[in-house]
Order: sequence, then C-alpha cells, then structure tokens
Amino acid sequence: MLESFIIVFFLIAILLIFGTAAWAGLIAAPFVPTKRRDIERLLKLAEVKKDDKVYDLGSGDGRIAIAAAEQFGAKVEGIEISLLPYIFSKILVRIKGLQKKVSIHYGDFFQVNLKKADVVICFLTPKAMKKLKPKFKKELTKNTRIVSYAFPLLDWTPKYVHKPQKGDISVYLYEN
Repeated sequence: MLESFIIVFFLIAILLIFGTAAWAGLIAAPFVPTKRRDIERLLKLAEVKKDDKVYDLGSGDGRIAIAAAEQFGAKVEGIEISLLPYIFSKILVRIKGLQKKVSIHYGDFFQVNLKKADVVICFLTPKAMKKLKPKFKKELTKNTRIVSYAFPLLDWTPKYVHKPQKGDISVYLYEN
C-alpha cells in the first residue's frame, strides 16, 4: 500500500512539474535562465534604484529579482507560473535572507496589476510580449521603465537598445 502511494505521489509531482513548465512555455516563455553576465547590464540599463518597485515577469529561478535586491536595494515582486523554478527561487530568496526585499509569487503575471511598478523586467516570447502591450498601456504609470531581454515590444520604439558586442543578446529599454 505504501509503495503504491509513493508511486502515485511521485507521478503526480512529475505531472505538476512538467505540466506547469509546458503551460509556462505555451502562455509566456519556457524556462531559459538569463545569462548571469547580462543581469547587471539589464538592471543598470533599467536604472534600478533603491526606492524602485521592480516586477520580474516570468521570474524563473529568481536570479534577476535577487540581483535587483542585493546589488541595487530595490523591492522586487517576481511572478512565475512554472512550479520547479518557483520553488527553487523561493528557497534561494530564503537562504539569502531577502524575504523583506524579494517576494516571489506563483501565478500568471497577466493577472497581476502592475500599477505600482517603477521597473518591469521580462524575458518572454514575442507572442507574450504582444499580449502584454495593452496591459502595459492600461496599468503602467508614466515613466515606468520596461526592460526586455532578447525580444522587443513589437510596434514600440525602444528608448535604447543595448548590445555591446556582436554576439551579445540585445536588451531593450522602453519608457511608458
């Protein structure tokens, strides 16, 4: 009996992990970590400051949220819909003692109100970026900085595109 319970539990856990990962890939982006060397570049381009409220949409393993809090002192809300990166990031935030600066939420960032954001960071597919445009226009206040890693916001002109060397990934800065 116990053996059957363990097998069922294991199968449900596998299904949850892979199911949420597949769902994340369908609605926004699969989990692909931002290169560590690009995180500081991304946050500097966003001009993250100590008093900023930063939203990391599709926060993955939390590396951007943690860096924004540790290096720049910002208060960060990360939203992640894939179960395994969400759990990992929650653990990492706790290990680093950043619970007062970083909150990671399990859920769909399309359902989160972004009106308090000073900075929004995203590394999402072009399809997801297109879906975010009306949300950004409706919820973001004037001068909110949007930083997109790798993919531009279609039909929006970036304030700046940062690509220091030929092989680097582009980082796009927008202001609402």
